[in-house]
Amino acid sequence: MAAAMGQARYTVKQVADLTGVAPATLRAWERRYAVVAPQRSSSRYRLYDQADVRRLTRMAELVREGSPASLAATQVRDEESVQNATAEFRSVDGPPVADLIEAAQRYDQQLLTRVLDRALSKVSFEHALEGWLMPALTELGRAWERGEVDVGSEHFVSAAVHRRLSAAFDAAGLNEGAPVALVGLPAGALHQLGALAFAVCLRRQGIDVRFLGADVPHASWEHSVRTLNPAGVVVSVPMPRDAEAAAELIASLEESHPTLRAWVGGHGTADRALGTPLPPSAVEAARTVSRDLLRR
Repeated sequence: MAAAMGQARYTVKQVADLTGVAPATLRAWERRYAVVAPQRSSSRYRLYDQADVRRLTRMAELVREGSPASLAATQVRDEESVQNATAEFRSVDGPPVADLIEAAQRYDQQLLTRVLDRALSKVSFEHALEGWLMPALTELGRAWERGEVDVGSEHFVSAAVHRRLSAAFDAAGLNEGAPVALVGLPAGALHQLGALAFAVCLRRQGIDVRFLGADVPHASWEHSVRTLNPAGVVVSVPMPRDAEAAAELIASLEESHPTLRAWVGGHGTADRALGTPLPPSAVEAARTVSRDLLRR
């Protein structure tokens, strides 16, 4: 039906020419990693659509940059999930980001309260988080980089957002009897808003989340795991400089607790393979972890 409506279809040879990947390799990627699922013609030839070509082109780029094919396939799927989630959440009718920046510049508590109330009260937490709050905080960070917002102003907003996320975490309930997951940051890592947002989403997925917060020493992670015997741990790596501490922590936890599931997420994981990677979207990451823990 799609072909009848004019959607382009490509043979494996055409896709090979477009991507620079040999037909045999394209077929292997399909079979081993399920990165695409092309349709078949009446003669049983593979027919790829434009989305398939886009995925394979991106996977080829990652492999040429040095990623193993298995990790490249995972990253392609994760990026597509984030794009789909972003498209879904863009319909959020939040206040102008300029209002948030103005509230920061003026240290205006009343305006900041109104902005956050409007952003967080009309839709689900997940929609507000992905559709307005995280993009707005990114824009606030860019305003700081441009010199439009002072460090104190940015902290003023971050503290208010932290209070809102903490309230949402408490409102999500304890989920007693559910699988336990520890969420926190490695030693030296300080930017915890992303981890806390993820923890809220994971609690709303029915998991018993214990949030450890920022700058958790290695020994404290070990103590928490020994005490709680959790079903899994999620280590947030917000900045590239936090990756080394996270790598040491995860290696140690996996060695001392071989059956423990360990995930990592955050912007600091982009250039390093640490544990089991999570999608960049906090919502999709929470869904990934909850699906795994609840079926164990």
